[in-house]
Amino acid sequence: MSDKILLNPLWDFSFEDGSSTKLPVPGCFDIAEPYRFRRGKGSYTQNVKCSGMVELKCDGLGLRAEIFWDNKKIYSEVSAYTPFKICFDAGENTEHELKIVCDNTIEDTPESEFRSFYDFYGFGGIYREITLRQLPSTYFDYVRILPDADNGSIELHVELGGVFREINVFIDGIHCGTMSASEDKNFQVPSPLLWSPDTPHLHNLRLDCGTDRYECRFGLRKIETHNGQIYLNGQNLKIIGVNRHDVFPDTAAAVTKEQLYADLQMIKNAGFNMIRGSHYPQSQMMLDIADELGLLVWDEILGWENPLDSLTNSEFQRRQCDGLKRMIKSAVNHPCIIMWGFLNEGATNDIAARDCVLKLCNTIRELDKSRLVTFATMFGEQDLCLDLVDVISFNTYPGWYGGTHTFFKKSIVEDKLEELHYFVCNNPALKDKPVLISEIGAASFIGDHSKRRWSEEYHAQLVKCAVEWSINSAVSSGILLWQFCNSPVDDNLRIMMRPRGYNNKGLVDEYRNPKQAWKLFPDILKNKLR
Repeated sequence: MSDKILLNPLWDFSFEDGSSTKLPVPGCFDIAEPYRFRRGKGSYTQNVKCSGMVELKCDGLGLRAEIFWDNKKIYSEVSAYTPFKICFDAGENTEHELKIVCDNTIEDTPESEFRSFYDFYGFGGIYREITLRQLPSTYFDYVRILPDADNGSIELHVELGGVFREINVFIDGIHCGTMSASEDKNFQVPSPLLWSPDTPHLHNLRLDCGTDRYECRFGLRKIETHNGQIYLNGQNLKIIGVNRHDVFPDTAAAVTKEQLYADLQMIKNAGFNMIRGSHYPQSQMMLDIADELGLLVWDEILGWENPLDSLTNSEFQRRQCDGLKRMIKSAVNHPCIIMWGFLNEGATNDIAARDCVLKLCNTIRELDKSRLVTFATMFGEQDLCLDLVDVISFNTYPGWYGGTHTFFKKSIVEDKLEELHYFVCNNPALKDKPVLISEIGAASFIGDHSKRRWSEEYHAQLVKCAVEWSINSAVSSGILLWQFCNSPVDDNLRIMMRPRGYNNKGLVDEYRNPKQAWKLFPDILKNKLR
């Protein structure tokens, strides 16, 4: 087996102003003094002893980075939160300098995947796990497991680096046969068990080839659509979930395993069955925990309200397709993921956006035909790309935006939800597609009990109304509330609607203190998602 090279968790750090210190990795340099909220280039450096072919792998950083090995640039990253790996010749067996220069300045150009108007803060740093390993003469480069829940089997696709050799396949410790890297091959799972939110059974795959070994868990489950409904393992699935930003006040985008587990267990215990990872690829740690707990996941590429100058820009399209490929290849074996997404609230109300949307749909389907494709639109009936996806997802905020409602009225929410579903059900090109409400919600402050806008009561009434409507509707495939926790925003024009510099629509606050709305869910959801 190839060995991972231990990277010291404390790296030498220097900012572009000449100051230096030591900082932890994973970590964000702009979360604490003296660099808090400062934008610029920060360099992480450490010495590593190794030689020959190595693989540097990172689960996500931001907002962009350049990577140097012995002062020679070996890679540039332009997509925040997106996993990447680099294989290169490290050179002689001696100490080498690895330097990662993270840049959190915002490039306001059409090709940029993080713009100044985004409604969440863009942190600088190495957000997630980063590893270095020495590569043997034969090594596993990519493994895809496609489950066949009906037959209790899997289809394996394996790509090797280096010299091709025979691959031995073990499932749950049992040798199931051999394969080569030039063929996709089916293998029967010895004692197959289905994965679902109620019974998240996981099987283990081990592949041996030469001196390298690949191990991962997988689940047998089937996601499909029929007649405007979503089915999981042949049973109708009603989705009731939350959108979640991967951020904490004290660690920013560098969320720890303990923080992740606490969040996901909290969501599961409340009775929700799905998380939308908004608005960027989710970490391997998060997906591992979702696999274990039985939480469904919508995983999507970085994007937010991208205008037409981006959607029609060839470099933006290239970056989005590249990011999708890397996200899917990194996360494809997690059974929790049932949907791939992109372009949250992009300019899909213009016919010129269809080329971009079609390219992104095709990119997903070429890599993974086992999951559903979607994007969240804020344009409702005016969206011109809904026919291209498997699931129609609407972001809508009745009772919050677009009105001056001081006190809550059920009809405001229910009328809008009826309108959107009626539109789909009566459109010949769309009527067989499931409909999700991918965002809906209101903002509130803990301790405000005025029952007016911004109060805990107003917030609770709105989300209760929306969730109960979705549960009771025969045409709704589900609802994803915006959002699980309050999340920080940048100092742009949107700050005027974001008191304290936070999007305050969290069902819990940024420290995970429950609001009145959160406390509703164990009773609302109990036995209603069966």
